[in-house]
Amino acid sequence: MTPFPCQPQNTSFFQLLKQTPQLDGRDSRGKYHCIALVITGLTLALCCGRDGNLSSLHRHMANHFDDLCRVLQLTNQRVVSRPQLPRLLAKVNGIVFADLLFQRFGLVLTLQQQAWFALDGKELRGSIEPANKRGQACVSVVAHRGEAIAGQAYYNGTKESERPVATQLLADTGMHNQKITLDALHLIPLTIKTIHEKGGLYLVGLKANQQILYRPWVGSSSVKVADYDRADKPERGHGRIAQRSYSCFAMNRHPLALRWQTSGMQTLVRVVRVRQSLAGLELSRETSYFVSNALVNQQGQADELFDAVRQHWRIETMHHRQDVSLSEDRFRSSQAAVSRLLSSLRSIVLNVLGQDKVKNMVARMEEFADKFHVLLQFMTLKNVL
Repeated sequence: MTPFPCQPQNTSFFQLLKQTPQLDGRDSRGKYHCIALVITGLTLALCCGRDGNLSSLHRHMANHFDDLCRVLQLTNQRVVSRPQLPRLLAKVNGIVFADLLFQRFGLVLTLQQQAWFALDGKELRGSIEPANKRGQACVSVVAHRGEAIAGQAYYNGTKESERPVATQLLADTGMHNQKITLDALHLIPLTIKTIHEKGGLYLVGLKANQQILYRPWVGSSSVKVADYDRADKPERGHGRIAQRSYSCFAMNRHPLALRWQTSGMQTLVRVVRVRQSLAGLELSRETSYFVSNALVNQQGQADELFDAVRQHWRIETMHHRQDVSLSEDRFRSSQAAVSRLLSSLRSIVLNVLGQDKVKNMVARMEEFADKFHVLLQFMTLKNVL
């Protein structure tokens, strides 16, 4: 099932930002710049491929400021200075902005039409200080179909853990009742129990460090005869041939440990990936395991889980676009609020271009850079301006 994009509204996103006083954390005295105008200008700069450097973003915003004000029918506005820009961005209420963003550019979710989503975290590498190994990090929920970003939350990787942030994100976005794929980091009773109790489905990676779950299954006779299986066709690419085979097993053959008994765990999925050279020489063989609360009674239900395993990597495709197309990793800032806000603005760009089903995102962004009036028309059509 494909989730539906939020329906367009009469008020543009710019007007929505302008009409939300909680967004602006500045003192009411001396507000010389419209914060909604600055955010909109940065979004357009990102659409033109000017990411990776705040000075480059500012130059684009300044160079096209008059054109943007003309479209928005604004007068007596002036461009924020480069030194003032990060100070202004740091005053944006990130929580309020994220709520506005996903209300407008997110997805409509219903319990009756559940869809598959992938959840994973990503380091904002440009925020890592020289003396640290970690910096600001972003947890995203991405639709398997269409790769639309349905929700995001941020945390400080040097002080906080991804697990509680992910659990809270699912609760805040109301996604506990959807179908969620997660990596093995999130195989904890609290997360999967909540999804199960809310009527959702989970498919979570299982690794050897979860010994209580892993040992009774891997290497035992329980995984020798599968209830359902499937072998995909070999795929040729990158100078090699890869083939995946899937198997699933009912988890009623061994009693679950007490801490897992309320999680609704029903099914174990095994994935074997074999890579061969074009000459037929085996290069590698990887075996992965996943657990789910989905009850599998027929091949179609098993195939849905097998497909979900493969589609989980949609979120890595989204991360690749952020890093390569939008140069997220090259954007350096010592201010957490600025890094987080720019990450949220990239979500607008990805979701808006994704709704337009753009095949070559880089080519589209280059067109916007060469023909700014085309970008203004596009964003007006998408009700951003």
